[in-house]
Amino acid sequence: MKTVSLIVPMYNEEEMIPLFFETLNKVINEIEGYQFEYVLVNDGSKDNTLSILKEYQKKQDNINLVSFSRNFGHEAAVAAGFAYAKGDVMIVMDADLQDPPEVMKDMLKKYEEGYLVVNGKRVDRQKDSFMKRNTAAAFYKVIKKLSGKIKVPENVGNYRLMDRRVVDEINKLPEKNRVFRVEVPFAGFKTTEVEFVRQERPKGKTHYNYKSMFHLAGDSICSSSIEPLRYPFVIGIGLMGINAFLFIVNFIFHMCHISGVIGQFNYSLFYILISIFFSLGVILFVLGIMGMYIGRIMIESQDRPVYIVDEYIEKR
Repeated sequence: MKTVSLIVPMYNEEEMIPLFFETLNKVINEIEGYQFEYVLVNDGSKDNTLSILKEYQKKQDNINLVSFSRNFGHEAAVAAGFAYAKGDVMIVMDADLQDPPEVMKDMLKKYEEGYLVVNGKRVDRQKDSFMKRNTAAAFYKVIKKLSGKIKVPENVGNYRLMDRRVVDEINKLPEKNRVFRVEVPFAGFKTTEVEFVRQERPKGKTHYNYKSMFHLAGDSICSSSIEPLRYPFVIGIGLMGINAFLFIVNFIFHMCHISGVIGQFNYSLFYILISIFFSLGVILFVLGIMGMYIGRIMIESQDRPVYIVDEYIEKR
């Protein structure tokens, strides 16, 4: 009988834990032909998450606990789950139950058909805010264009099933800046999707704000492509063209003795100021792109561990 490892990062989830176990235990008891282990990663929670998980571990003999020395982030928690999971199959999910656990049944059916990666794909984002819907759509369009041969699936988050072979390949990747949703398509293998409608969070507050979202988007793009580093060349050519055009306009104005005044501004001075501020904006934009990559080079060169485990408590 194959073992399925449920990898669940947790950060300040004390309100969700009882409902989480109640729901998950019910679902896995309905699935025949597999045994399940929980690999629960406490990502430096500041509430009673860890102590509550330890109490549940006393009641259930299929819970492994990994607790970090501090908060290292969701991607580090997933990486730790991969390192400590012993199953033949891995399913990564969040503790908030927004991704319906019942979808695991469909994932396992696809796995039995020979797929080594089964992505959970959202089919309805109407419950998201207007800004979140549109920024997500823009992100997937951008990364689809930039990522080349790494096909990052649209509207697919962390919820997915992977065979042990896939996880072993991901564990071999040396980078410190881990981005799970890029690493899986990088590894490849036979992949399919199951669709679901994401639910509202039943308890507690989300820890995934716009800052986290934009940070993840930047990490995803930098991890999948170096294409943005080529943009400064194109932008520079465009900027030279604009400046050349403004020079010609000013030259024509000068030759035609057009020296009208807008308030206290001469036409020539007006165009010069536009050119200067536009150039500064482009320079800062280019430096920002370079800074994103240089920052990640620094992280890799430091060679620090992705996470530090404070304690690991194995199932009985």
